[in-house]
Amino acid sequence: MITRFFFLVLAAVTCRAAEPQSFDTSWIPAKPEVLTYRSTAEQGDGLYQVSVWRTADGIEVYINIITPGFTKSVWGAMAADFHPRESKGRIVVNDQICMTTDCAYKPDRLHIATLMTPYNRVIENTLSYSNLVVDFSQTPLLPRILPLKPGAEFTFASLNPRSNSLVPLTIRVMGKGIIHGTLCYKIEESDFEGQSTSWIEASGRHRVMRIEQPGRVTELILAPEGVPAPK
Repeated sequence: MITRFFFLVLAAVTCRAAEPQSFDTSWIPAKPEVLTYRSTAEQGDGLYQVSVWRTADGIEVYINIITPGFTKSVWGAMAADFHPRESKGRIVVNDQICMTTDCAYKPDRLHIATLMTPYNRVIENTLSYSNLVVDFSQTPLLPRILPLKPGAEFTFASLNPRSNSLVPLTIRVMGKGIIHGTLCYKIEESDFEGQSTSWIEASGRHRVMRIEQPGRVTELILAPEGVPAPK
């Protein structure tokens, strides 16, 4: 009964995501846009970097997170219409446990496999789908290409690399506010990593200015006037 209920919920979520959705990727440049963030938390500060660029075949994104005892690197490739094609992820915890994930998409199904070392254990799954699936490599980019406005809500089926399953991803626009002198949309996001609050630049390149998570705040490093941003 619980399994049946889960699939009914997932089907409803997927149907909502199937509604015509416009994505604005016109701001994505041919040369990599590199945004660097500093995160602060009681357990230690860290750095977070996101790169995105347009290729002849579509869009690519690269994510790198470094905090005490934890590193995460993710690469993803997608078509120009945002449908994912391939992604790779690597997480290292305390220089001891390593999880390497590979995911490949076809029009109606995806295959995901995760290798855990030093246990040499492989967990893999093939999932069928009929609508857009948001890959874990696309999550930082998604709010930047949606038509945000106060009160808007977006729900998608997303890939959870921890369980190799599809789970709901929801974005709600809660209003507007000023962050570092920039007008931003305040959004609440819920996905396989939990809940977070982000502030998205309302115009221009729609940069993510701040991310607030339980116990951690991550903010974009802004370069002084006339000084290039860090790369």
